[in-house]
Amino acid sequence: MPGSSSLKGQLIGTWMLASWEQKKGDGTKVQRYGENPLGIAFFDAGGRYIITVMRADRPKYASNALWQGTGEENKATADGTITYFGTYSVSEADSSIAIHIDASSFPNWNGVDQKRIVAIAGDRLTLTVRPPTGETVDVVWKRAPS
Repeated sequence: MPGSSSLKGQLIGTWMLASWEQKKGDGTKVQRYGENPLGIAFFDAGGRYIITVMRADRPKYASNALWQGTGEENKATADGTITYFGTYSVSEADSSIAIHIDASSFPNWNGVDQKRIVAIAGDRLTLTVRPPTGETVDVVWKRAPS
């Protein structure tokens, strides 16, 4: 809840995606979801969340039918979208959240536990992921207006 002093209290709510940036070990930066990605994150008081991120420039399907995309159209959709949901718990001690992924558009994450470093400054939330590959991913969110 905005104004709360606890990390969980500050995290609860709706967040709109501002940026998604991957920093590789050699210092190069990748915007896997483009320069203006779209996304939303919800964290509720009961410990549930959903996160969705997608490229804004994904091509429309020529057929205009949800299940009739070409192989190329389906690949662009899969490559340009990540969505997952589950439960989370907050660690005030190291400013992080432990997330359990119930299901994801990337099936390898189904049932997996992950960690995100959390930084909240005003109406900005940064979730940082540090995969074992030596990369860092910073996902920056802006609190949605009430």
